[in-house]
Amino acid sequence: MKHTDHKAVRRAILETLYTAYLEDPLRMVEPELLFAQPPIDRENIIPNIHYLYDRKLVEMMMGYTPPMFSAVRITTAGIDLVEDRYTFNLQFPERPDGTGEAESAIPYLVEQLVAQGDLTPLDGWTRKQLLGDIQFLRTELAQRRSYWRPEVIQALLDWIEARHVESEGGLPALPPLRAALARTLSEQAQRSH
Repeated sequence: MKHTDHKAVRRAILETLYTAYLEDPLRMVEPELLFAQPPIDRENIIPNIHYLYDRKLVEMMMGYTPPMFSAVRITTAGIDLVEDRYTFNLQFPERPDGTGEAESAIPYLVEQLVAQGDLTPLDGWTRKQLLGDIQFLRTELAQRRSYWRPEVIQALLDWIEARHVESEGGLPALPPLRAALARTLSEQAQRSH
């Protein structure tokens, strides 16, 4: 049995259905159109389309050969998710050209950092500054990669780390987030040259 990245399959399904919706909001998409979009194939479409259906992100018409469907369409909840790029990337991480493992970990690590910041034993002004810096970093990283400002991201990481030193509980997500961002920004800089 081959390993399937189900999140990548679900992401591809939602993006394909979103594009089809924009072209014709009433159209129901047949499975054959989805099979033309790697990594979607006959083996992995059934569990993933049913997962998306159970999450109410797609609606589908069942045919005469269950569990295979006859046609599928994205729901308004699915459209909202695709258009909320930060949440979409968090739930269904991007894996561009096979290099995005570090990049796909960033939304998860940011959310861990937010949770860890909330639990920090710091109080007063230092706590407020730390939580503000974490939220600012989260907002910066919620933008498209092309809008990221590396110098701002680096400054925010430095400020968070400086306040973290004053904290005893620690922010375990900070070092792997810093490493993932360094690799992602380096790859992005190489691609732009």
